[in-house]
Amino acid sequence: MTDFVRSDNAGLARRLRNLFKPRDIFLHEGGNLRRVRIGSGLQIGIVLAALVTFFWSIFAAAQLAAGPAPAGPELAQMEREVRAMQADVQAMKQVAAQRYQLTANELRRIGVDPARFQAGAFQGRGGPFEAVEPLRAADPNFKALFTSWKKLDQIEQGSIAIPSAQPVRGSALTSSYGVRSDPFRGRAAMHAGIDLAGPIGTPIYATADGKVGRSSWVNGYGNLVEIEHGRGIQTRYGHLSRSAVRAGQAVKRGDLIAYMGSTGRSTGSHLHYEVRIDGRAVNPVPFMQSSDYLQSVQRRAAAATQVAMGGPNVAAR
Repeated sequence: MTDFVRSDNAGLARRLRNLFKPRDIFLHEGGNLRRVRIGSGLQIGIVLAALVTFFWSIFAAAQLAAGPAPAGPELAQMEREVRAMQADVQAMKQVAAQRYQLTANELRRIGVDPARFQAGAFQGRGGPFEAVEPLRAADPNFKALFTSWKKLDQIEQGSIAIPSAQPVRGSALTSSYGVRSDPFRGRAAMHAGIDLAGPIGTPIYATADGKVGRSSWVNGYGNLVEIEHGRGIQTRYGHLSRSAVRAGQAVKRGDLIAYMGSTGRSTGSHLHYEVRIDGRAVNPVPFMQSSDYLQSVQRRAAAATQVAMGGPNVAAR
């Protein structure tokens, strides 16, 4: 019975996500084109608030028409429909909460605090205050559903910053993260990443979406590519023979960014790979072993951010 309910809820969630997928509206402002994104949670909140207002209007009209007389079959039917709608809202809340918890648990497993992706984290905000009238007819259940979807969108969209892909394919791990015997001095030293060996010229790939912070020679790293993924998350790729990207360039997960080499403080051809959170190096291995669930969340979130554009090719006159 539990599996059936979960399957039914999951099917309902898929249908809702397809129906209310994020949409972009493009507004012309003089010579500028501005994009406004309407997220899934906002769409659902608007529709549900409209439904509540609609049903409340019917209920009020029925009350005025019937006066103090006892409720008739029509009113009883309307009440049943309202209760059914509230039950659907509750089911959607449970689905959203379950998906949020699964994603949050997976982030904790690899050492990332889910609070990093909540509203207000690493986000500057401001502007003049303009008061608005609250939606008095809004049911608290609908407000709770809107909040649940908003939290789910935030954590799933934020997961794009998690470096979970493999930086190099078919390589051998020659040195792990942590304290090791330094290959040059022969004494204990901290190794802030992992070493993945392979032939010179082996392709190196970005492990998450982000922007290239540095693509240059950096002391012991030799040729280094450093990618900022947002939310305080960063990856470093060292000892490269050459880079394929430049500082400030936007990259996607799986993009070719460099080629393996032995530049800098290196004994042979390999990639030195680091993951850093708030400037502190962490073990990259758990990130590389992320579950199929997290990777599916990342793919779904990445697909939702794609913007469809088009139009006829009209030559300038």
